[in-house]
Amino acid sequence: MLTGMNDAITVVGSLGGDPILKSVNGDQVAEFRLACTARRKDGEQWVDGHTNWYSIEAWGGFSRHVVSSLRKGDVVVVLGRLKVDQWESGDKRGTSVKIRADHVGHSLRVGPTTRERRKPVDAATAPDGTDALAHDPADGPHERELVSQTSGGAAWSAPGADIDPAF
Repeated sequence: MLTGMNDAITVVGSLGGDPILKSVNGDQVAEFRLACTARRKDGEQWVDGHTNWYSIEAWGGFSRHVVSSLRKGDVVVVLGRLKVDQWESGDKRGTSVKIRADHVGHSLRVGPTTRERRKPVDAATAPDGTDALAHDPADGPHERELVSQTSGGAAWSAPGADIDPAF
């Protein structure tokens, strides 16, 4: 694989699914997709523009915090490095674009969040002794959740502010 750019980037968007924790060459990595949609005000209403999708990865101990804290639909701010790789495999060529996250946090623009500090979670074992990688998101919030995000959606607004409450 030929490595290309590695530029700093900040993106704000919604998680397209729950983060997935993987093991790569003995290191832990959390991966998720982030949808970033440009919005603009057209008169009295907000209009969606084009949506860019980014593949996000978080490595090491940070990966476990990402998996424990984020869920599909959460609006987050990601600060990281844009990694664009040109690759070749036989007669095929392509481009891979990812953001390697240095920081991830819930966006407070959509509403308040709460944070409860807990002991770090072992990468392989959840507090109940089960396999931490085997959590089924359909089971609801995980008991290891560090951050929960609540948003009043369209009901949330700042009086006099020119901010789209449904961001």
